[in-house]
Amino acid sequence: MAAWTKFLRSTGKGTRMDNDGPEISVAIVSYNTRDLLRVCLRSLVARQADGEARLEIIVADNGSVDGSPEMVRTEFPSVRVLETGGNIGFGRANNAALKGATGRYFCLLNSDAELLPGALSFAQAYLETQTGVGLVGGQLLWPDGRLQTSWGDDPTLAGVLAEQTFWGTLRRKPGAAPLRAEARDVDQICGAFMLIRREAWLQIGGFDPAYFMYNEDVDLNVRLRKSGWRVVFLPAARITHHLGASSSADWRKRALMVSAYNQSRFYYFTRFQGVAAGRKLRAYCLLGAAIRLTGWSVLALVRPSAREKVTLFREVWRQTWGMDGITA
Repeated sequence: MAAWTKFLRSTGKGTRMDNDGPEISVAIVSYNTRDLLRVCLRSLVARQADGEARLEIIVADNGSVDGSPEMVRTEFPSVRVLETGGNIGFGRANNAALKGATGRYFCLLNSDAELLPGALSFAQAYLETQTGVGLVGGQLLWPDGRLQTSWGDDPTLAGVLAEQTFWGTLRRKPGAAPLRAEARDVDQICGAFMLIRREAWLQIGGFDPAYFMYNEDVDLNVRLRKSGWRVVFLPAARITHHLGASSSADWRKRALMVSAYNQSRFYYFTRFQGVAAGRKLRAYCLLGAAIRLTGWSVLALVRPSAREKVTLFREVWRQTWGMDGITA
């Protein structure tokens, strides 16, 4: 950390502040995560008070019914609230939030994420000194301080097949998540925290609105790299991430989420690898749903509580079967 402090001082971060508008525009998409959103915004206010960066903060609310917009307006009057009118999806809401944003850098931050001290300074300083880098991501942490996987390789059909058949789970060793201590170029940065150069965002047009939820960050990383920008994982920038805060225990909503994940991957593979790859993805997801449906059906014979899982994966199989043929 001492080396990073020296680096920040060499760039001027943390020692001076210009007065010509926001340095970073922060977009946060909110959907019924009021309490975590409050923690998220408090962390941003604290980072700004520490002198890490001048911020423009925009919360795009996707139809929350838990009082999130009212909370933000009451407790954080400097934060702009954009009510999208309904759940328009993660990517579209971010695009709407950043339309007209004035920062030199754009920060995409989940409402269930909390920036730790130095996160913005480290990330911004890196972008300012590495002109070929378009996107920086940081090290995500569980609330108890354990490391979360924060970057990865581009998805492959072989990886999807391993996941759907549990082969990947059986082969994976405990604690084998890809974690590194040094900054490095990677294929993918997790969408919970991204700091992206303004011109890079504008060049690729932000998120592809065809994705409703999931994999829009995967697509963004790919398009950035195809446009000549580097994507870098920067472990010195640390973020607490309360993963899955917008998920639901209700089987109907869970089925919709799993199906949305499958649909987004179907679109991704169809777009970047062709129609045949999209068809393989769909077949692998159907196989995975069938395996889980069969397993839970057998278990439900002796454990009635498993019947909800049977209903869940029956619905996932039905919705995956009916996925439409989106093409690039």
